Amino acid sequence: MSASHFIVLIDGDRAAPPSLAADLVRLGVEPICVADLIEAEKVVQSRQYELSGVMMPAHLPGAEIQNSMKSMQRIHSTLPAIAYGAMPDRAQRLELQRAGILLSLWDGYDEGILRFQINRLVTPDSQHSIRNSRRAPTHTPVRITLGGREKEGTLYSISEGGCFIETSRASMEGAQLQLVFHLSDVDYNLDGVVAFSNVPGNLMRPNLPLGMGVRFEDMPDGVLWQLADFIRDRLDSLDV
Repeated sequence: MSASHFIVLIDGDRAAPPSLAADLVRLGVEPICVADLIEAEKVVQSRQYELSGVMMPAHLPGAEIQNSMKSMQRIHSTLPAIAYGAMPDRAQRLELQRAGILLSLWDGYDEGILRFQINRLVTPDSQHSIRNSRRAPTHTPVRITLGGREKEGTLYSISEGGCFIETSRASMEGAQLQLVFHLSDVDYNLDGVVAFSNVPGNLMRPNLPLGMGVRFEDMPDGVLWQLADFIRDRLDSLDV
């Protein structure tokens, strides 16, 4: 993320991992750390910051979260929120949903999930399609072959139809590629074509890192089903 975003990070009982605030800064996010929901409301009401979202522990009482979100959204009508921490039981997840919390960052997340979820939190357009998104975050090496030459990249996100590869050496739109990577005990060797490139001075998708979007071609049904299973399991852990 190239531009800095401000988010309110509620961490009164030190529920957040010690490195979370630093990780947010590294991703271009400025956390405004507060102790509780009341302090979060005061930050929003102060209008001191152009806020992109709120992060709160998932264990807070659902009714309190709902009241605070209503209060904050009277000032900032589109303010999104993400719940973090240990995954709560089904009843608490329903309480979070009723309060308008759609995104999660459950304990055990990796770099791919962290970046993907923070990107969804701070990107306004993504709030309208959270439930319909079929892109799953990853953070795994990918070997790219183009014209007999190989280069390395990082698989940033993947869908049944394509993927986004983070790399400083993006190929031109229309280039034919072969991709080799490993996900959830399955080795993939797929053909693809570059659909767009995110390069300095020409960011086709400003909410994505530098790299390229690739459309898969001629994927066998069996491989498609394996990939669909991975995406479904991955997405189940992303939404409240």
